[in-house]
Amino acid sequence: MIFAPMMMATPVNLEEIASAISSGDANALAKHFANDVDVIVLDEINLYTKAEAKKAMTDFFTTNKPLKYTQVHQGESQGATGQYCVGILETAKQKYRVNLYLEKTGEKFLIKEIKFENQ
Repeated sequence: MIFAPMMMATPVNLEEIASAISSGDANALAKHFANDVDVIVLDEINLYTKAEAKKAMTDFFTTNKPLKYTQVHQGESQGATGQYCVGILETAKQKYRVNLYLEKTGEKFLIKEIKFENQ
């Protein structure tokens, strides 16, 4: 019996996402946002539309100029419908642990949650 590989959604382009975070490019990052995004910065939790999340990330990167972003872990969450990524963002002010949760939307994985915690 021959088994064909399952059709998967378009792979998550974590390299593009990491590059956007590393350079503080909210426009490039927003290309990977779902229609609604949870943005969590320290203890402040907000549910934003894609446009509002882009503005929130612009404000965050303006206040916290990125120096370096390093992805430290990635994997599947909730089967094939979710992906996650963990990284460390060094800014001019401090270090953040960055958690990304991406959900399969159609044939793509899009950022549903981005979380910045003290490192």
